[in-house]
Amino acid sequence: VDPEQEPAMPRLAHHRHALLLSLLAASSALGALGLLPGPAAAQPLPVQTVRPTLAGHGVDGAAIDLLQLRGRVVLLFFWSTECPVCMDKLAELRRNLDGWRDKDFVIVAVSQDRSAADLRDYLRVLERMTPPRPQMKIVWRRDPAHRDSFGELPAHSPTSIILDRTGVVAKVHRGRVPPEAWDEIAELVLN
Repeated sequence: VDPEQEPAMPRLAHHRHALLLSLLAASSALGALGLLPGPAAAQPLPVQTVRPTLAGHGVDGAAIDLLQLRGRVVLLFFWSTECPVCMDKLAELRRNLDGWRDKDFVIVAVSQDRSAADLRDYLRVLERMTPPRPQMKIVWRRDPAHRDSFGELPAHSPTSIILDRTGVVAKVHRGRVPPEAWDEIAELVLN
């Protein structure tokens, strides 16, 4: 197109328009191929390792290390007692853990509470209110002995990270644990 024959569209505007159309087409193609996440899609982890690390002590005093959990499917659930969605999902996590008690499946609930007292208060109430059943491992992330490679995660919204049997991140879900996460876990646990 000769820019002088199109006085209504200056040369710069013409190039911007063409670039915008190209970007839109590329974005559409990547989305159709599933290479761009949608609004509810799992998000990538803000870590640099293929096999993330987490080590420390559970609130019961037992040592916890992801290296020791290799060979099992692990659901890491980052939460806080200040997060209503997190609190709602903890009962679901306990029910699923109970249903898979004879399988190689572990839930590590990593509390991001600001104080250990908030976590202890919640656990005391939980102990009185729920029947005895297999318990998930609970870790307080601010414990001085705690170390992990997950970086900054939102404290007022849950983050669920599924690790396969080799310790590699299989999936990450932010916000509510979607029903398909349990299908993803079942596929890893049963295969």
